Order: sequence, then structure tokens, then C-alpha cells
Amino acid sequence: MSEMAQTDPEGIDGVRMTWNTWPRSKVEASKCVIPLAASISPIRSHPDVPTLPYAPLRCRACSAVLSPFCRVDFTALIWICPLCFQRNPFPQHYSAISATNVPAELYPQYTTIEYSLPTPHHPDQSSPPSSGVFVFVLDTCMIEEELRLAKSALKQAIGLLPDNALVGFVSFGTQVQVHELGFSDLAKVYVFRGSKELSKDQVLDQLGLGVAGRRTGPGFQKGAPGGFPGITRFLLPASECEYTLDSLLDELGTDQWPVPPGSRSLRCTGVALSIAAGLLGACSAGTPTRIVALVGGPCTEGPGTVTHLILL
Repeated sequence: MSEMAQTDPEGIDGVRMTWNTWPRSKVEASKCVIPLAASISPIRSHPDVPTLPYAPLRCRACSAVLSPFCRVDFTALIWICPLCFQRNPFPQHYSAISATNVPAELYPQYTTIEYSLPTPHHPDQSSPPSSGVFVFVLDTCMIEEELRLAKSALKQAIGLLPDNALVGFVSFGTQVQVHELGFSDLAKVYVFRGSKELSKDQVLDQLGLGVAGRRTGPGFQKGAPGGFPGITRFLLPASECEYTLDSLLDELGTDQWPVPPGSRSLRCTGVALSIAAGLLGACSAGTPTRIVALVGGPCTEGPGTVTHLILL
């Protein structure tokens, strides 16, 4: 029993499913009381996951990655995608592979692999490459004590980031607020309705990062991520905006939208995440980005609503 208790249920792949066996027919699937689902942790750390210092080999048709589940013809030097059955030739640097000499991607025990990709650095850029872009999304529909703990955790996370990591901040409740960090003397906030879904282009236009904002002029900054001169109003290096964010979080309170008795707070989580993703759309392709969301409850307003407003 002790060995079973220490067994990692998620394994090397970081996957946990609601059922241990797959239904063999529609009839068996309809009898499942709990729906068939999988919880995946793609960035979960595991000592047995290898890291390869090169880019993955992708299928030409569906962009699937070479894995142990692919069929390989070592004579013709081709591999067959298990998803779309496209026949893909191996590149020249794979010419030495054989049944006894396979790359790490084809090892049967390596069903999960991490790739360490070199960060491209253009010679015309005056600033060093960024350590990534982090947009923190904070839910304010909490009680005062929970919000205080969430703000404390957020401050600690920002303090642990590399100095050149770009940081953005979005808060939400009934509405979504995108905070401008590039001007510390006066706090500026862009407010979006929590019940209205917006596309990436609409978000960029509302923030002044649309077509008009992309025109280069005297104030163009080559170091701005993605070449958007206005993006530095919202995304700044952690070393430059840590004090501004600390002051902003100290002044941030719970959502003041009135809530009728016996009802849940209006929490527009879906719109907040959509706007954060739209803000990251101003970054250049290939830039590592991450949205860190601190959410205190289910979405009850706008896209992504999963529960009723009235407490049952």
C-alpha cells in the first residue's frame, strides 16, 4: 500500500483522466456517470522528462510532432503522422537513424519531451532579448482577506521574475481593467465591458495598438516587443515596473459592483482572459508569453459563464 500511495498518478506526461479505461462503444460512453475528460499539465516539472536543444520535427499537413506513436520506415527515411497519416521525410541531419539508432523523440519511454529553443536576436535591436512576457490577471470579486492574500502572492511572483521579463497587469470583476504601467505619475486604466466578447484586433484598437498605433514615427522604439511603439505602455521590464505595480496593488480594492442578496458576484473571467490574450497579440511571433490568472470563483458574466448568478 505504501508503494501505491507514492505512485505518481499523473506520470511523466502530467495527464490525469476521470476514467482509467476508454469506452469501447457509444453505449458504454453513454453509461459513464462522469464525463470522459483529461486534466493536462503541459508545464509540469518532472525529473524524467528530457530536454532537447533543437526544434521539434513537425508534420507537413497537421503540424503534429514526431513522437513514439509515429510509424517509421527506416529504409525510406520517412515517418507517418498518427493523426492525419501524412508521410513525412526525415531531414538530412536524421540520415543516420536506424532501428538501433533512433533519436530521443522515438524512445518509447519519452512520451513527453521538452524542447529548448534558441531565442532569435536581431542585430538591429538595441535591447537584449526578453526573458518572456507575463500578463497577470487578478480577480477582484473576493472578500477582503482573500484579495489581500492574492495581492501578496502576486507581488512575490513579480519579485521572482528576471529583471528583463516583460510584465503586464489586468484586473477584473464585473468589468475588465487593463492597467497602463508606462506612466507611473498618473494611473491610467482602460475599462472593458464584461458582457461583450472582443476579438484580438478590437482589443488592440481599443488600447491604441491597432493599425494607427503601428505607424512608425519619431517616437518609434526598436526595442519594443513586436515593433509596436505603444506596447511599452502596458508591458514593461519587471525591474522598471515593480514599484508601480506594488503601489497599484496596494490601492486596488474589491469589486464595488452591487450584488443582490443571495446572488453571486458578476465575474467576467472569460472576457478578462480574452483581453489578456489580445494584449499579448501585440508581441512578435515566437516570443514566449504566459497569462497568470488568480481567480476566486466561477465565471458568471459574459463568455465562458459556467454557473447561475443565484445561489441555490
